[in-house]
Amino acid sequence: MNDPSTQDEPQFREYKQGDLDECTRLAWEAWAADSLEPAEIVEPRVMEGYVRSFLVRSNWKVVVSDSQGVIGLLFGRIGGSKPKGGGGSLVNELGMIPQFLFGVNGQHVSPVVLLHFFLTEFKVLVNVPRSDAEINLIIVDSKHRGKGLGKKLMDRFIAAAKEAGCRLVTLYTDDQMSNWKFYEIYGFRKVGTFHDSLTSYFAEKKATGIVYTLDLK
Repeated sequence: MNDPSTQDEPQFREYKQGDLDECTRLAWEAWAADSLEPAEIVEPRVMEGYVRSFLVRSNWKVVVSDSQGVIGLLFGRIGGSKPKGGGGSLVNELGMIPQFLFGVNGQHVSPVVLLHFFLTEFKVLVNVPRSDAEINLIIVDSKHRGKGLGKKLMDRFIAAAKEAGCRLVTLYTDDQMSNWKFYEIYGFRKVGTFHDSLTSYFAEKKATGIVYTLDLK
């Protein structure tokens, strides 16, 4: 007989195509919890484009799940090199653009939102340094935070990056809609900041974009 205490133990596994809806739900809930007016950009159909854009640029895709479904995820890149100021990231955001341009359930995203989106994306491209590994998206369900799942997701990624011979991990976040202290506690070093236009717009307060690096040498 199975031990009832272990039947709902979180399981770490590779992302599967069938996980997209649940990963979209996680991303939507994360934005909705932090944004005062999230519906314009984080309606689930738009958020699916957001998640897809990170899947395209990631070759490390791990989720953590229990009997209720996906409760955490980490998408990232291991290997290769993204030149500072180079292309790629902006191209990978194309999955979001049709939803922006053609609207969501008949509601078009305003040109102001588009402007803030592209301004912020450009700043990310310019400010994130060259690296051979990067964290693209990490989310833990709010009901499961404080259990060490984020650290375990990160530990797995960092171990794989080290095994692949990577020397530097980069990530971008902001100080309004993310748990940026988690990265500093983990050991990431802040190497740059800039005004995050998009987050500022939705949070209705000044948001600072933060670039972090973790030296693996």
